[in-house]
Amino acid sequence: MRGFVDRVAEGIAVILLEGGGRAYVPLSALPHGLDAGSLVDVTFAQADAGAGSVEALAEWIERLRSGDHEHRHHE
Repeated sequence: MRGFVDRVAEGIAVILLEGGGRAYVPLSALPHGLDAGSLVDVTFAQADAGAGSVEALAEWIERLRSGDHEHRHHE
């Protein structure tokens, strides 16, 4: 699917997706030099949960929901 970087605010790129919807992606996770006005290809793939336990996966999901991952990303 394709998208268009609509804007970048506070280090977050807002990407309008082909077919509707939008994605909010940290600018640091995108290719260098990408900015508002850029066209992008967006792909999704199911992540392998690996050998982690159900409890470890639940903790990871909770960190994402609580925003704790934002602090850990910069450590």
